[in-house]
Amino acid sequence: MRAVLRTLGVALLAAALLPPAASAGAAATQRCRSADLRYPFEPGGPKTFGVFKLRVTGGSCATAHRVAKQWMNDFEGDLLRGHVRLPRKVDGFSFRSLPPDAAQTYRERGRRGATTIDFDYVVPNG
Repeated sequence: MRAVLRTLGVALLAAALLPPAASAGAAATQRCRSADLRYPFEPGGPKTFGVFKLRVTGGSCATAHRVAKQWMNDFEGDLLRGHVRLPRKVDGFSFRSLPPDAAQTYRERGRRGATTIDFDYVVPNG
């Protein structure tokens, strides 16, 4: 009887220590590579500007990468024309800015249906 109680106690303890399972309808957030969406301040320098912390929920990294690249191209094109405008629509995604957590950084969130894309965009100040 003691062995049964001990086994039951160990099983209950193990179940209590396991992380809660995600709900069946919730999509997992993926971290996506974005190194090729960055650029240096000067040639040969570190790539400290561009897209960082690219994440997607309910979609693929390929979609997140494509949309972030288009957002970056639209934003930089406006900058070259002398306008500081953040793109609000890219490829059917509606973007809004979140409060920044670092200097020279735009935190962006884009949504289209059940898909959400988040990234930080760091701009040079010079």
